[in-house]
Formats: sequence, structure tokens, C-alpha cells
Amino acid sequence: MKKTIFLSVLSMFSAGVFAQSALDSQVRDAQCKSAADEIAKGEKASQDAKKGAKSSTWVKLATAYEDMAVNCGKDSMASEKAYNSYKKALEVEAGGKGAKDIETALKSQKLYSILMQQGAGYYNSKNFPNALKLFKLASETSPKDTIATLYAGIVAQLAKDNESAKLYFNKFIDEGGKDPAVFYSLSEIYKSEKDHNKAVEVLRKGITANPGDKDLKGSLVNVQLSSGNSQEAVNELKKLIETDPNNINNLLNLAILLQNDNNTKEEALVYYKKVLAIDPSNYDCNFNLGVYYFNQAVEIKKEVDKMDMKEYQKNGKAVEDKACAKFAEAKPHFDTCKATREKEGKPQEQDLMDNLTSLTSVLEQCAKRK
Repeated sequence: MKKTIFLSVLSMFSAGVFAQSALDSQVRDAQCKSAADEIAKGEKASQDAKKGAKSSTWVKLATAYEDMAVNCGKDSMASEKAYNSYKKALEVEAGGKGAKDIETALKSQKLYSILMQQGAGYYNSKNFPNALKLFKLASETSPKDTIATLYAGIVAQLAKDNESAKLYFNKFIDEGGKDPAVFYSLSEIYKSEKDHNKAVEVLRKGITANPGDKDLKGSLVNVQLSSGNSQEAVNELKKLIETDPNNINNLLNLAILLQNDNNTKEEALVYYKKVLAIDPSNYDCNFNLGVYYFNQAVEIKKEVDKMDMKEYQKNGKAVEDKACAKFAEAKPHFDTCKATREKEGKPQEQDLMDNLTSLTSVLEQCAKRK
């Protein structure tokens, strides 16, 4: 998640609070008192049976809450109260002549700004539930605005409200938002819920919106792997390699996938060799190649173990020579791994040392046969 972008934009909405705090304290106190007085009058009027039945009463109360949010800031939920008062005004108006003006006020830049500003304040204080509540209302105020939608999704995820996060991230995407972090985060939510099909769908949308983003393409491969769809992962990796042929991670991951499939082991060798052409001392590649040749040798040796004496006398030596050649082919790769660890000043991996010990013993036996 790109938190640096999020914070930088939030600071734009927080700037108004800082500027207001620099006002002369007497002026500020006067503004706060005026807003508080208007709110008190408005709330009293709204509780009166006759006045409370007039939309104008609720509009005045909403305006007073807006002034409190803009000029004073003592009520950190004044923006929500303004929004709710406008909604009440619309309900009371019930389609009357004043409905259009109230709807305009509900969609105004002023209301949107104070909802975002106070939402940012809650975000900065890590009160994610209240921040989410205000960002949701800001999104309602300006339905086509992707910023409020983005913030609602991010804060919902931080608040561990996955349903809201999915709702607002999807809304962000539907409104044309292209931030790669959103596609990634949304796919991770679906992935955590074991909905791999949706995760893949979201990542494909992200790749379409950001065709050059390698991380999204890598995430798609990971999701396909985690869902057991290795063939799709192979296909995606091959596409990645077409556009970025020297990416060692993609080449290595593809080789590993192919090596795990008995039908494509020879193809795996092609990609391992491509990795070594770029990075001859690559530890993972050399280790896997060592294992590759060692396992081939073991399979060949099994043929000898199955032979009866007559067949062994006829073909045994040739098969054993073939197995020994494969064991010998494995050793330089394990030696490279050991040398790489020494060069990097890292302790040797136990698996590597065990393999080298076994291999050395086998090769000594091979030498005695000659």
C-alpha cells in the first residue's frame, strides 16, 4: 500500500486546520461562540414540533455545523452532523420546491472538504472507525471523486473492515482509478478469503490499467500458485519473460515450476541455464541444478538396483557409468553454492553440506570402479 501518497494528500485536507489555528485567538473564540450559539438555536428549533417540520430549520442547523467545522473545529464530528442535518432537511422537504437546493448542498464542495478534513484528522490520530465513517460520507457527497473512495478503502482495510474495503476499492476501480496499490490490496483481501478467482480478476484489471507494472504481474503468478493453478502460473511467467527476458526471479520461478512437473523437467533446464548465463553464481539456481542432476543420477542408479545378475553383467557397468556422470555433473553446482556463501560471509546451509557429503561419498565409489 502506497502510504506516502495517502499521507501527502491527507496533508492537503489538514492544512486548513493549521491555517485556522494561526488566527488571532480572540477572533477564533468569537467564531467558535457564534457557531456554538447558532447550533444551540438550531437544535432547539429542530426539537420544536412546528419548526422541526420545516426543512429550512434543518438547513440552518446544517449550515451552523458547517461553520463549526470550518471556522472553529472544536466539534470533530461537526461535518457528519452537517451531513445528517441536510439529509433530515431533504426528508422533511419530501420532494418539495426546496429539495433541489438541499440536494445541491449535500453535494457541495464545502461539505465534501470538511468531511475529508475531519476524516484526515481521525486518520492521523489512528481513529480508523471514525475516519472511515467520514470518508464514506465524503464519497457519498462526491460520488465520482476517487480520492474519497480511495481513502475509504484504505482506512477500511486498516480498520480490518474487509467488506467496506472491498466495496470502496471496487468503487475506486469502477470510477477509473488506476493506482496499482489498490488492485494489489484488493486482490490480497480476496486471496485471504480464499476467493482466488476474484483475486485473479482484480489483478488482471490492474495489469490492463497498468500494463508496465511488474509487481502486479508477479502477484498474479503468486495467486495462481497459491490456488494450485500451476499451469496458469507457467503461462503468466512465460509472458513476463517475453517482455523482460533478463529478469532472474521470473526465469528461476519458471524453471522451478517446470522442474516440479515430470513432463517438463527438460524444459526447466533451459531456463536454469538462462539464469546462469546472467548470474553464474546464483545460489538458488545452482542448488536446484545440483539437485536436478543428483536426482537424475539416483533414478538411473535405480535401474541397476532392479537388475538381476545376468542383466547386470551385460549392461550394469554402462548404466552405472551413466549415473556416475550425472552425479559428477551435480557437484560443480553445489561447490558454487558453497563458494558463494563463503564469499558472502554467510554460514553454510545444512541441506547443501549434507548433499555435498553424500555426493563426495558417491563420487569416491564411482572413482574406485574405474
